[in-house]
Amino acid sequence: MIDVYGVSTCDKIKKTLSLLNRNKIDHNFINVRKNPIDRETLSHAVSQLGLDIILNRKGMLYRKLGLKDKNLSEKQLFEELYNEQGMIKRPLIKKKGVFHCGYDEPAIIDFVK
Repeated sequence: MIDVYGVSTCDKIKKTLSLLNRNKIDHNFINVRKNPIDRETLSHAVSQLGLDIILNRKGMLYRKLGLKDKNLSEKQLFEELYNEQGMIKRPLIKKKGVFHCGYDEPAIIDFVK
């Protein structure tokens, strides 16, 4: 079983869940707005993939918070991401403790199989 983290209204999440369903891949969807990722899991994902991969700097929430104009350290950016998980690039997928981030159908299928 894999975990898919995101928000239910996101088109990339909808496409990802549809892709997984079409390919009969068991998954658990976690809406980060209702059930935020715990600090340890998010820290593990950032350690594996890097903050630059997971933090969606192009997203509306990142811009709305004005984070581009603030000179924040990685630790401070992680805290912002932890507190505002809508800034996580989607989908964030976990399989057996390993993470994948971003919507790319072939890469997702390769990762989850």
